Amino acid sequence: MPDTSPPTTLEAVLARLAELEKRTAYLERLVLEKDEQLAQKGQIIAALQKRLYGSSSERLDPNQQELDFPIDMMGKPEAPSEEDGALDPEVAGSAKPARKRRKKADLFPRNMAVIIKAVLIPEEVQLDPAAYREIGEEAHDELNCTRSELYWERTVRKKFVRKDDRTLPPVIEPAPEPPVPGTGCAAGFMAMILGDKYLDHLPHDRQSKRIQRRYGAEISRKTLNGWTHAAATFLSPIADAILTEILSLSVIQVDETPIEYLQPGAGKTGRGYLWPILDPLSGAVHYSWKLGRGHEHLVEILRLDQPGGYRGTIQCDGFSAYETLANRYPGIELGGCLAHIRRKFWEAREQAPEVVIPILMGIQQLYRIEENFRNINAPPDCRQLVRGVVSRPIVERLHEKIASELGSHLPKSNLGMALSYALGQWESFERYLEDGRLEIDNNLVENAIRPTKLGAKNYLFFGSAGAGENSATLYTLMANCKAVGIDPERYLEEVITEMTTQTPPEQVAGLTPAKIAAKWNAATEVIGASVEIEAAA
Repeated sequence: MPDTSPPTTLEAVLARLAELEKRTAYLERLVLEKDEQLAQKGQIIAALQKRLYGSSSERLDPNQQELDFPIDMMGKPEAPSEEDGALDPEVAGSAKPARKRRKKADLFPRNMAVIIKAVLIPEEVQLDPAAYREIGEEAHDELNCTRSELYWERTVRKKFVRKDDRTLPPVIEPAPEPPVPGTGCAAGFMAMILGDKYLDHLPHDRQSKRIQRRYGAEISRKTLNGWTHAAATFLSPIADAILTEILSLSVIQVDETPIEYLQPGAGKTGRGYLWPILDPLSGAVHYSWKLGRGHEHLVEILRLDQPGGYRGTIQCDGFSAYETLANRYPGIELGGCLAHIRRKFWEAREQAPEVVIPILMGIQQLYRIEENFRNINAPPDCRQLVRGVVSRPIVERLHEKIASELGSHLPKSNLGMALSYALGQWESFERYLEDGRLEIDNNLVENAIRPTKLGAKNYLFFGSAGAGENSATLYTLMANCKAVGIDPERYLEEVITEMTTQTPPEQVAGLTPAKIAAKWNAATEVIGASVEIEAAA
């Protein structure tokens, strides 16, 4: 209990006053902390309400520039002169090109089969055909399809015995190995199963029910799981070859996403992570499955603990594992992501719009420059040159604006955290100005995560930790087929037919989606040239 008796001496009075001042300062500090906590909780509640009931778009209203705090607060970048050789004036000021309306003939393959269902002749012509002369016809088309057929693909092995010596055993050719060891299905059916699961996100129990409904065959979910596991194990060398190619690059993008997996015997699910590693130039991507998200998993994925491990720039978000990795391995540099910086300012826009909106407008200017690059398919050298002339002044003004606002807002508020995060990531983010191979953000690798999240909405979790390895392999093949624009099921059918367990690594490296797409394109060009020669002859 504090002493409440009146002080009797001057020293006691001064001591009591000092004690009261300390208490008052403590209470004031406590009140400020509580106010800060309440403000932070209020912002969290408002953000959750916005997420539940509001629009999820982060697009700025074009009328926002007409407010009292226009983009002029950030300053305007100096337009490069024609001597600078930066951007074509038409390109620099161009908007998105108008989307061309496609005709029905552009939506379907040109070699699509046409089956004549009926030929309709007017009744009056049928009654007196001699009185009419045909002058043409019109067609009415309706889309239709036939259900694929489930059938046995049988190889007959003839058995023989010697006529002159019945004591000798019969002779017969050995049974051929199935395309995927440990399964009982051909390459085409296996490709359909894998495509349904990892391309169309159809879980095995739904596949099993559809096969029974459509074909009258009972193939259990357990059987489909076993076949998928065998296929993933068989195809994993191709995924490893893709990873080797990506790790030979000097710039990659990395991210991680959580997915639950079933822990047998525990009665609950654990949490693992898919780590996509992407080449931003070609779109090639590899998924790795790990049971955590610490930097030690990155060391394993990037083969940093092996001779010839990855050395280069990793473009990523602000997760601490990447910073730890860069601090411990001198050959690793980090490239930042403007999308993550922007997202935090977007979440704080209602707290202090007079501060946030000019920052968002400056970021929008940077993205418009990058959009122009995409429209003209600008090479890295061109991007680096233009960024140095056009983008750098905007980046510098943004940095000055953010740094000047840092001490004016509560550190734990949305805006305070956005300012701190931006300044903490600024050095990594600015590297994109110096290297044209770097993107302005790591949205490409985040987009590569989307198919896995769509699948997780249907199957909810992986059946085991081992199933995560299988899914990582098959998601890798599907994503790389999409990157090079080929049909994943056709690709899988071909490589399953061509590859065996004894295929040497150098031949496996030639079975990646990029290599198969190049082979198909070369064959198409040869056929097209032959047709042109025959037509000319």
